[in-house]
Amino acid sequence: MYPGAFITCVYNPGRALRRCPEASADQPAMADCQPQACRNTALTSANRRALANHRARLEDTLVADDRLAPYVRRGLQEQHCATAAFLTRHTPEIAE
Repeated sequence: MYPGAFITCVYNPGRALRRCPEASADQPAMADCQPQACRNTALTSANRRALANHRARLEDTLVADDRLAPYVRRGLQEQHCATAAFLTRHTPEIAE
């Protein structure tokens, strides 16, 4: 396991999206990590809080700063949408 602030990697080489060709297959290629697409991603409650806080900061920046260059604004909007979708996909369902 590779815990991080936003995600926890439960590395399984057979499910890995990215592997470093120079490195052993026993570890992920963290420099090429794409956690929102990788099947080795797991979220702890702390990871969910960190992602939710990040999404909120993106929202605040997009709402408060009308001086953002269009390219920067678009990038932040894409990041916001991707983060929101990722959190939605990884919200556990509560059994009744």
